[in-house]
Amino acid sequence: MRWIRSIASRLSITARITVGSLVIALLVGVIAVVGIRAGVGAILNNATLTLLRDDAEQFEQALQRNPADVDAVPLEDQYVALVSPDDKVTLSTLPHSLRPHGRVPLTTSEATTIVHTNQHEYMVRSKAVFTSQGVWHVISARDQDSNNLVLARLSLALIVGMIALVGVFTLASFILARTALRPVNDMRRQADALTHGSKDGRAGAELLKVPPVRDELAALAVTLNGLIADLRASADREKQLVSDASHELRTPLAVLRGELELAELDSGDPDALLADVRQAHQTVLRLSTLATNLLELSRIDAHGQRGSATWPELGDELAAAIDRMRQAAVVRRIECVIDFEVAVDVPPHGAIALSLGEFGRVVDNLISNSITAIGAAKGAGTVTARLSHTANSVELSIADDGPGMPADFVPVAFDRFSRADSARNTTTGSGLGLAIVAGLVDAARGSIRLSSRPDEGLTVDITLPLTAG
Repeated sequence: MRWIRSIASRLSITARITVGSLVIALLVGVIAVVGIRAGVGAILNNATLTLLRDDAEQFEQALQRNPADVDAVPLEDQYVALVSPDDKVTLSTLPHSLRPHGRVPLTTSEATTIVHTNQHEYMVRSKAVFTSQGVWHVISARDQDSNNLVLARLSLALIVGMIALVGVFTLASFILARTALRPVNDMRRQADALTHGSKDGRAGAELLKVPPVRDELAALAVTLNGLIADLRASADREKQLVSDASHELRTPLAVLRGELELAELDSGDPDALLADVRQAHQTVLRLSTLATNLLELSRIDAHGQRGSATWPELGDELAAAIDRMRQAAVVRRIECVIDFEVAVDVPPHGAIALSLGEFGRVVDNLISNSITAIGAAKGAGTVTARLSHTANSVELSIADDGPGMPADFVPVAFDRFSRADSARNTTTGSGLGLAIVAGLVDAARGSIRLSSRPDEGLTVDITLPLTAG
């Protein structure tokens, strides 16, 4: 079986279907020929046996009437013999090759056998007849040559017909397979054209043509179109990410180079040199943060296996995130009151499709964004985080009393490397924090909404569905 699979794996689908149809047709044809021939042979044998009984019937009746004087006379083409109780043949028209008793056992019941001679084949029947003189035997025979000739010619006709039908069936299977697979070949050519178009830079919005008949091929085309769209979107995101990263990295690298050049010029002034080194250190930290955020976005885009977190774990992680952000505000010398609220009741079941680290990253980025905005606008403010739930979801709300967002910036706030004009001059942000938040929320099949009140504050509402288990 292994070598059959090895050969089949090297054949095209059309060849597999054609060869499979040929094998099936041959099997069916052979079974049909054997079955029909056996059936016709049985019919002929039954007919011959009926004729033998008819040939012997008049002699059986004559013996029962008067065994001493049998008045029945065999016809010209009848082979009949009468054997008396003392094993003497009183009448016989059997061929010499069948004498004395037709080569059939003389029993008290009906016996039938096939006898082969040098030139012919006979079916011979023996029947015991009980009379007043004892048990007589009536033997009748029929030449089977005509039946064998009919079977031979029938077998030849069946074989020829089978070969013709198998050939027609195989050809029809080949044509049907080619016809059925033609849309697949067309689809392959379209995909090849799309691939080369993409390499040549000429790929537009073209997709595979969906057949008008809603069959399996149409479903395959729809699925492949979805895959093509996803791949294009992924490639576009990758190109955009590389372009944006190159743009974002250019500035801090140029700044770092300038700071290092200044440090080299100020090598004779320890205070100036220390200041230059500190500035370079801050620039390196910004580059490190940017690289970390880019790696995080790459991991999110890769759709890796997500973790999960239960309600009690979310409350603990929120408290830990608040502590981290309070320390960050102190380090950045921003007077910011950061508080949080967690619903007392516990949901009956379920967990969100984010790990504790990912949930903490969401809280950190949102609160850090609020602290940055408050520090740039007022220098002091309040941030409040609230964690609640419904029967089927967890809801996180981060609200601050900072400057809010410009109305024209809200629609693009979650785009990568997007920053409000007022934040362009800051050195602490890269425009990736909200993009990471949006990516994590989307990966958890959640939703996120911004509510901005210019000069009054910003509220970010996140809804994460609870999943069973």
